[in-house]
Amino acid sequence: MEHWSNEIWLAIVSAFLIGFILGYVVLRATNANVQKQHKLEQDLKSAAEKIDQQKDQLEQHFQQSAALLSTLAEDYKKLYTHLAKSSETLLPDDAQQKIEFFKQPQIENKPAKDDQPKDYSEGSSGLLKS
Repeated sequence: MEHWSNEIWLAIVSAFLIGFILGYVVLRATNANVQKQHKLEQDLKSAAEKIDQQKDQLEQHFQQSAALLSTLAEDYKKLYTHLAKSSETLLPDDAQQKIEFFKQPQIENKPAKDDQPKDYSEGSSGLLKS
């Protein structure tokens, strides 16, 4: 060590400082990318959890809606049968004839025509009318 001159010590110290600075810059650059990647992974994970939670809520909503609709249908059937039985027992036959609804003529079911529609109109029309 006694043989080393100041120039050698200066070269060693400057190489050490340059290496330290380069290492710090590389570490910061890669660390920033790692931090960004870690943050993106966390965001992705939270978004996936949120979607799963929304799917569960949607499934619960449809299950509850289906149950409510079936209850509504059952209650409607009960109400209809109650009204039908009550009208039969409470209203005599002649009173049913007086109700305006029962006096209305029923619409006749006409069979649908099996003929294909014509691709021309009856008679002449338009510019060439004679």
